[in-house]
Amino acid sequence: MKERFGRKGTEVKGIFFTEGQFDNCTFIGDAATTSQQQNISLDILKERLADEAISKGANAIDNFKYVQKATIFSFSDTKWVVTGRFVAATD
Repeated sequence: MKERFGRKGTEVKGIFFTEGQFDNCTFIGDAATTSQQQNISLDILKERLADEAISKGANAIDNFKYVQKATIFSFSDTKWVVTGRFVAATD
């Protein structure tokens, strides 16, 4: 666990992830990705979002949330749904 921009969180590829919302930031866009399988590491999904954040000029993702959801067709088939906001955070 790291602390940056006044919040605790994690960092992947230089992008800071936190579940809270920053007070001092510029909103760049909504962040979202899903997995098509249950047994995928959350780190892989964070790497996807980090790559997208870098391409958009963001240095952080706040309001980071992740849940597993069952599909309509099969309760044994679940996927990760990951959301947040791409932001340029400042201290």
